[in-house]
Amino acid sequence: ARRYDSRTTIFSPEGRLYQVEYAMEAISHAGTCLGIQANDGILIAAEKRNVHKLLDESVLAEKIYRISENISCTVAGLTSDALILINRLRYWAADYKLRFGEPIPVEQLVQTLCNEKQRFTQVGGKRPFGVSLLYVGWDKHYGYQLYQSDPSGNYTGWKATCIGNNHQAAVSLLKQEYKSPTVDEAKKLAMKVLSKTLDVKLSADKVEMAVLKHINNKTILEILDIKDIETLVKEHEQREKEAEAAAAQSSTGDLLIMALSEKEIFFQRLYTRTKSLCLLEDECNIYRLKSNVKTLEQLYIFLQDDKNLSEELSLSYGNWLYEIKIILEALLEKSTEEKIKVLDKLPRTYPSMTYDSSKDTEDNDSLSTNVVNATLRNRYYKDCRDDLLYNKKNNNETDSSVHQTVYYADLRKELFGDETVLGHDNTELSNDAYMLQQNEKQEKLANELLNLTKAMKSNFQATRKVLKDDNALLDTMSQKFDKSKDKLNIESKNLSLHARGSLCDCLTFLMIFVVVWSFIGMAMMMRFFPKNVL
Repeated sequence: ARRYDSRTTIFSPEGRLYQVEYAMEAISHAGTCLGIQANDGILIAAEKRNVHKLLDESVLAEKIYRISENISCTVAGLTSDALILINRLRYWAADYKLRFGEPIPVEQLVQTLCNEKQRFTQVGGKRPFGVSLLYVGWDKHYGYQLYQSDPSGNYTGWKATCIGNNHQAAVSLLKQEYKSPTVDEAKKLAMKVLSKTLDVKLSADKVEMAVLKHINNKTILEILDIKDIETLVKEHEQREKEAEAAAAQSSTGDLLIMALSEKEIFFQRLYTRTKSLCLLEDECNIYRLKSNVKTLEQLYIFLQDDKNLSEELSLSYGNWLYEIKIILEALLEKSTEEKIKVLDKLPRTYPSMTYDSSKDTEDNDSLSTNVVNATLRNRYYKDCRDDLLYNKKNNNETDSSVHQTVYYADLRKELFGDETVLGHDNTELSNDAYMLQQNEKQEKLANELLNLTKAMKSNFQATRKVLKDDNALLDTMSQKFDKSKDKLNIESKNLSLHARGSLCDCLTFLMIFVVVWSFIGMAMMMRFFPKNVL
């Protein structure tokens, strides 16, 4: 594939454009975005991944943008690419409104942008836009409309769809649950889909939601605030608890075992064995893990085709398979930093187990390796750190301090370019003194991050001020241009009138000239040629 993915204009022997496929792969790792068309409006919801407390949300939105008075969109993928496309959408919508005096039709705007995106798959030296968009809007031709476009330039219309992370499971759930809902029912359905597909626990600060309605000949985009979203989350959790209680009362363990098919039992047993292999530190188990993961993928494909399998079990099996694949990917990495980056993709809700830290040695190199392995186990099992604190308090303090050192040193290297320090070489320090030293370093790093954030905010504010001044200057120049244009039109009309008058004068002069010379010619002929000769 390396020979065919260097340019967007080169097809592989299989007829594939790898750069376009890479762009779609980038979208599959982005935050989840979904749209649901209701009878009385359209709902769009998106996952917010950047929820830092120091972030100024008034500077820039993350997922949902308004294009014109009748069209909005939500994006999944590279935000920088999305901003370029959104600016073009806004320009085209405003230009259409200026030319024809009415809002642009939704499908026409989508088609215009898709033509632009498709052009970037044919021009050499450019890459496709790594972003997918969900468009929602209303026009007088087709009413409420929901469209989706991808980096290849293709677009489709939907009643309900999802893009981003775990979009296949979300689309499957929407396919089962969608029944021409109202906006209130669409909100409940969106909460259910997000709770099943997000890798983290559903909360109000991790969700953006908006509703587009057409009321009294006006299209309104209502963005829900965090209090409304928090109310929806609480209502969803209450419904989930009631459903679990009803399911627990109506079913027993024997009926559950009887309901499982042979493939489900085989899948669960193989998953349990594979999970136990992930805990072993023997490198020979990597080959067995790869084989087990391939078998689990094939079984999961068969289970998805089973009509008797509920969507909850299907999503659970998919999450299990995703977890095992992430653990395997982390085990294949060589460096500590790469393993931790891969493990950051894992959710934090897993069963508990104990960990025997007596296997760790006092050697610094082996200690770093054991810290990475302990990190694998800690990320994969939620209660492992609690068990370490309860059973192996002294050893856990050392492991925890070294793990914190690895994390903060790697974070410093990412931000400031400093060398990563895996541990302390001063063996004379006690654990308490070493922990105090690490806390001071942590506080110093936090202060540096705070100063860096303040500097970034001041830069953003200065940039916003400059842009505001530039916009004011552009408005002034635009007004002057309009006035000059009006004056030019008046001068053009006067010039056309003068041209017409000059043309008439020229024709009159020409006629007089012809008549005069005609008389002169006749007089000459009469003089030189007497009457008798004639």
